[in-house]
Amino acid sequence: MKAISVASGCPIPPFVRFQGSDRMEIKTPKPWLTAEQQVAHLEAEGVRFEMADRFEAESYLKTNNNFFRINQFKKGFPRYCGGLHNGEYIHLDFAMLKNLAIIDYEFRQVLLLTTMDVEHFAKIKLLSYLEKKGEDGYSIVADFLASRDRVGKDGATVINPVKVEIDRAKEGCYTGAFVDGYPGYEFPVWVFVELIPFGVFNQFLLFVANKHDDKKLRSAFYRLQSVKSLRNACGHNNCVLDDLKSGEPKYQVGHEVKNALRAVGFSDPTLRTKMSNDRLQQISTALYMHHRMASSGVIAAKGEQLRHITDRMYRNIDYYEKNDVVRSSFQYFKKLVDAWYPDAS
Repeated sequence: MKAISVASGCPIPPFVRFQGSDRMEIKTPKPWLTAEQQVAHLEAEGVRFEMADRFEAESYLKTNNNFFRINQFKKGFPRYCGGLHNGEYIHLDFAMLKNLAIIDYEFRQVLLLTTMDVEHFAKIKLLSYLEKKGEDGYSIVADFLASRDRVGKDGATVINPVKVEIDRAKEGCYTGAFVDGYPGYEFPVWVFVELIPFGVFNQFLLFVANKHDDKKLRSAFYRLQSVKSLRNACGHNNCVLDDLKSGEPKYQVGHEVKNALRAVGFSDPTLRTKMSNDRLQQISTALYMHHRMASSGVIAAKGEQLRHITDRMYRNIDYYEKNDVVRSSFQYFKKLVDAWYPDAS
């Protein structure tokens, strides 16, 4: 039986085959290729070396990027189905992959700092919220920690994952003194939020929202979860622009973000397409949260960095004349940045 790619209808690579009625996937180990062999492999897949020659590509793969990462960006390009060039990429030059990899790297650095800003200002706003609610700063932490107690598998041991995280912080040269200063986990909230990781902070925020039955704060939790996912991807140096096509998102974008996107001129058909991609959804949510929460000085500085990125996206926009997914995504980012981070100079 002829093996086909579910995504494209083209034959799938020879190292993956389905066997039997259960469609069990069998993979054979891939060889470790030299840079020269990597270029030959790309060429066999239809990747051209016209805008960037083979020597330039080999040098780039040896010193600037690895084959696995550069390979990720091929996913956004179509392939021939049938005929002499069956399975080969259409109008794909190595320079296009290299350009995307560079933009991805620069964008990822800015997005990481953006998500860190969101985390910082979310903590400030939550502390202000708790002060207005008359919380004493200690009991809210004690109540949250108590809510995280879990009974171990032995049925007797109590395990608290948040306390485990705090114990890890105790070993750190940057945070150990803070932990030692509050024995028995009796932290005031203004210290507590600086010790816990982003994910635990989000759970704490949700705990506060539920305690005060605050729908707006509860909604902010879901947006912050999206920001955390993006932060983790950037922090682990994952590619963020290697798959921008529409699909089935894990979660639907929140109404507040969608309405904000409509307000700057995005049509509903555009939003249905772009927000069906988890990456575009998370980036949009992070930029929305940032420009709404950060101080004016931070917004101005971040705007300068983001405008540099969108200018970089447009430097070689003609490369993607025949790739609507990449071109329209770059246009989307530029419109978003121009709307939420206008140049005040």
